[in-house]
Amino acid sequence: MKINPVYQKELKTGVRNIRTAFILLGYNGLLALFGLFAFYVTFEYENRFGGVIDYSNILEIYAIIIATEFGLVLFTVPALTSGSISSEREKQTLDILLTTKLSPLQIILGKLASSISMIILLAFSSLPILALVFTVGGVTLKDFTQFMLLVVVTAVYIGSIGIFFSTFFKRTTAATVSTYGALLFLGLGTLLIVWAIHILMQMNLGHIASTVGIQKKVDIGNWLLILLINPGVTCFSMIEDQIGTGTRLSTLFNEFGSVSMGIQTIWFWLSISIQLVISAVLLFASARILNPLREKKKFKKANHSMK
Repeated sequence: MKINPVYQKELKTGVRNIRTAFILLGYNGLLALFGLFAFYVTFEYENRFGGVIDYSNILEIYAIIIATEFGLVLFTVPALTSGSISSEREKQTLDILLTTKLSPLQIILGKLASSISMIILLAFSSLPILALVFTVGGVTLKDFTQFMLLVVVTAVYIGSIGIFFSTFFKRTTAATVSTYGALLFLGLGTLLIVWAIHILMQMNLGHIASTVGIQKKVDIGNWLLILLINPGVTCFSMIEDQIGTGTRLSTLFNEFGSVSMGIQTIWFWLSISIQLVISAVLLFASARILNPLREKKKFKKANHSMK
């Protein structure tokens, strides 16, 4: 099978060492300890001191583990991808890489795949820990598959942002800060935008109500759709749908406006589709910036204008 040479090289140098094994052992060891402790609290402790066992707590434990792993993806991927191209430039090996037969897009895709491989490996290796919930029920194999899809899409989504800034900036520090800044905007900035629009419309309606005497509920309408690019809301919608408490998401939407039930029903799939489209645009933009022929064209145009 033909494998991207950049990915193959990074995979050999990054995975064939004892550090990777220790990372897997420590990560899954902590998740296993957490899962066993949660089982003890749910069954042994509550049965001994409370006299009853609340099986619904297992679903809450599942949600907490899912959220923890998702948080790991969000905060680790930028650190792995933001220096993928800029570090090559700093080590003065980027020009050598560009002289190979690989196209700029192949280099970008190879760097992205190698950067997020560890995250995906950790997520897949944790499936036996998550499968503890199978002993009680309430979570199906379909739910695990959906979570794995979310991890892969989010890793690609955040990773493409890191690759873009790593290509755009010449220094790894600037690329890393910009990537985490973009992540902060996606996670908190979009929520603040929705909240700010809601406050402004509420002030406007309050002014109208004071003059006309008619009180209306604030509805920011389609502005809520900006949350489709928020990976945290995507994860929240998936968890709410899986553990059967999807009314919380509807309550969140109703606080600020109204979203049709059709969009709420397919929110997860619509969100990851939009995020994949954004990822593709960023990757192609990164390849265009990295393309050495682009600089030659600029140089020729500058010389032609001087003449």
